[in-house]
Amino acid sequence: YEFKVTPKNELGTGPSSDPVTFNTESADPRVSEQASGKDAIWTQFPFKADAYSECSGKQYIKRTWYRKFVGIQLCNSLRYKIYLSDSLNGKFYNIGDQTGHGEDHCQFVDSFLDGRTGTQMLADQLPSRPGFFRALRQEPVMFGQIGGKSHVTYVGWYECGTPIPGKW
Repeated sequence: YEFKVTPKNELGTGPSSDPVTFNTESADPRVSEQASGKDAIWTQFPFKADAYSECSGKQYIKRTWYRKFVGIQLCNSLRYKIYLSDSLNGKFYNIGDQTGHGEDHCQFVDSFLDGRTGTQMLADQLPSRPGFFRALRQEPVMFGQIGGKSHVTYVGWYECGTPIPGKW
């Protein structure tokens, strides 16, 4: 993409800025599929996932608005495990929650609903592992230890009311 900014106010229009280019990175053909009207919004793509999941079906990925990849492993089209990764070929990690059990992680599959989640245990009942985490919906994720003594919980599956892979 290329952008130019042209200032405008009640006194008129000013000169345009020099063009600025921006590469979205989602043009990577391994991540984006050309829509023909009925294609899935997710791309089936095998990824290396952290071991904690109650789902073992097909894997799908898509890019997020904050420069991460969301990985989904299906139990079925409405129940799945959600992972995050910094890179397409890197490891996909669990997402921890500092204030609940991941109900708001449905945001990562573009659902505005709080979802149902798998077995809800206290952090100290879960194995300590590296992962992404946050406290509230819309908050950026951080990376660190989840489970164990971290006070950050994680779950084995999510139901967000959004079918994966879904349709355009």
